[in-house]
Amino acid sequence: MSTHRIERVDEIPIIFHWLTQMRVAELIDRVWPAHGNWQGLSYGQLAVLFITYVIHSLNHRLSGMEDWVVSHQRSLERITGWSVDPKDATDDRLGILLGELGSSAEHSENYLTQSGQHLIRAYGLPTQIARYDTTSVNVYHDPAHHPAGGLLAFGYSKDHRSDLLQFKQGLGTLDPAGVPLFTVTLNGNAADDPGYLPAWRQLAATIGHRDFFLIGDSKGAALATRGQLALAGGYYLFPLPMTGEVPAQLAEWVRQPPHASEAIWLEREGKKGELEKYRVGEGFTVEKAMTLMWEGQAIAWTERWFIMKSEAHAHRQQQHFLKRLTQAEQAVRQLYPQATERRDEFQTRVNKLLEKQGVSDFLRVQVDEQIRYRKRYLNRGRPTLTSAYKQEEIRTYRCRCQRSEETIKAQMELMGWRIYITNIAANQMSLTQSVDYYRDEWTVERGFHRFKRGSLPVLPVFVRLPERIKGLLFLLFIALQVLTLLEFVARQELVKEQAQLAGLVPGNPKMKLGRPTAERLLAKFDGLHVVIERNGSSVIGYLAETLTPLQEKILSLLKLPREIYNLSFTLPVAEFESRGGNG
Repeated sequence: MSTHRIERVDEIPIIFHWLTQMRVAELIDRVWPAHGNWQGLSYGQLAVLFITYVIHSLNHRLSGMEDWVVSHQRSLERITGWSVDPKDATDDRLGILLGELGSSAEHSENYLTQSGQHLIRAYGLPTQIARYDTTSVNVYHDPAHHPAGGLLAFGYSKDHRSDLLQFKQGLGTLDPAGVPLFTVTLNGNAADDPGYLPAWRQLAATIGHRDFFLIGDSKGAALATRGQLALAGGYYLFPLPMTGEVPAQLAEWVRQPPHASEAIWLEREGKKGELEKYRVGEGFTVEKAMTLMWEGQAIAWTERWFIMKSEAHAHRQQQHFLKRLTQAEQAVRQLYPQATERRDEFQTRVNKLLEKQGVSDFLRVQVDEQIRYRKRYLNRGRPTLTSAYKQEEIRTYRCRCQRSEETIKAQMELMGWRIYITNIAANQMSLTQSVDYYRDEWTVERGFHRFKRGSLPVLPVFVRLPERIKGLLFLLFIALQVLTLLEFVARQELVKEQAQLAGLVPGNPKMKLGRPTAERLLAKFDGLHVVIERNGSSVIGYLAETLTPLQEKILSLLKLPREIYNLSFTLPVAEFESRGGNG
């Protein structure tokens, strides 16, 4: 018996079987039937292989998938039951697939609705809390090749790269696991505000009812958005942006509150595993009757305005503010007048520096001028008592900084305060609950983190056609669903067992985790191999390693049968070689 080849299999069986449970291939083929001249793997099957490749290799480069299929071909055929040819995974075929998936918003929404409804039923996902947010994704594409008005455009960059083209990605998720149900790829210069209403409509169609709370950031708090959501029967919780009349209204309520403030207490798990309460701030509620004229229709509804202070946020703001004051004072002291600069000109330059630092209302800078004279002899040589000279005026300036203590104190009293608005009834959401809900906004942000710096890296983007960029982000969205659902199921099972899992943290095998990440769970399957050997007139394949107790425990938590790693097969040599076995 001679060894023919060895293939790494790692976590590939888990990813594929999870995608099968999600019915990804089935739904893609239903929504995007392949053209008559398309041969080999269907759109859905190729999409599943691509998503598996992305999660396994942490890479979405189209050009790398063909080699990946070659390296795992026999394992993939055994895992999937498909006839997998490396030519099915060329970058040309993948480009066609991405173009199809990104060419129709209607098809994408149809898939999201069907897929989301299946996931909600299959995994018993709670549907009370939904979230929506957007992020910008910068690319290094040449602006000359992307005309104005297209997907790639210059706009406000959350990564502070306004010099690069970008597109925007919206993401809608369900609590508590942050499972994504909605995604959309938007033009790079598109405003964020108009996206909240379409996102809510798509989420409502997927969830199947409107009795869920949509939570977002201040971009969703536009009056027109709130009014239309209220008219459509939707519920929301947004922070008000600190623009327009809001800061003045907030200052008035903080200094002269219409109601007494109540302490806000939340719960967290203590060192011994018991829940303990801790104070996070204070606040009070104001009810307001709202009206809006929209397209000739009068909309009236009632909002509750939560005026809240976060003590931790107030402390951070105050420390940052005092630091800026100190830095501004040091900058003023280090400012020197130019040779011909007059006192009023120097004072203007000082004032501009204070404005730039944002402390002009809190620091008073007095520029003192001193004038002295010295003789300047008009002729060369050593001067005598009768040498001609003229008096030269020399001006020097000294800055005296004085803090406006009362103004500073008044400003610091406002720090940490914010207004949150909702149309949710008081018996469904209290002041304390609103804080608890909004503090979980990281669940949707975590999806963006995985796209930008995590295990599903979007960057760099090598595809250039807008529809292919949209198709790529659509498949990465499904990959994100895989990771979040893996976490959701594993954590649920650990809660049911009232247990924690050890052995997931490199360098600390005894450390136990009650909320393991999908990345840690999948990493424990790295290093599993399929050995393919020739035995006379047959070729046999088998898993080289025996699954460890930890690996079997993870499969149990994920409700996956151990048999997905039964990768043994026997093929006649002629059949094996006819199917590319020598490759």
